[in-house]
Amino acid sequence: MNMQDLLKAVIPIVVVCLGWLLGQVSSFQTRLTQIETKMPALITADGMVHDSPLSAEKRHVLKTELQKEINDLQVRVKLLEERAKNK
Repeated sequence: MNMQDLLKAVIPIVVVCLGWLLGQVSSFQTRLTQIETKMPALITADGMVHDSPLSAEKRHVLKTELQKEINDLQVRVKLLEERAKNK
């Protein structure tokens, strides 16, 4: 096999690889642009993270439940202390 035949076989493979590489770069650029456009919605200029409405709502529900439990435990402790004083 001579050099000319080898080049005829390798050139199409190299062209396909370059086409694939350019497609990947284009895809990466598109994804990066999408991420950059969404960044201001997630992070402020000061570097603070914004909450999404879903996570803020879940945190509010959890906080409310914890406050109820803490209040219930405080009442129980108070009742136990009063019971201990009466004995």
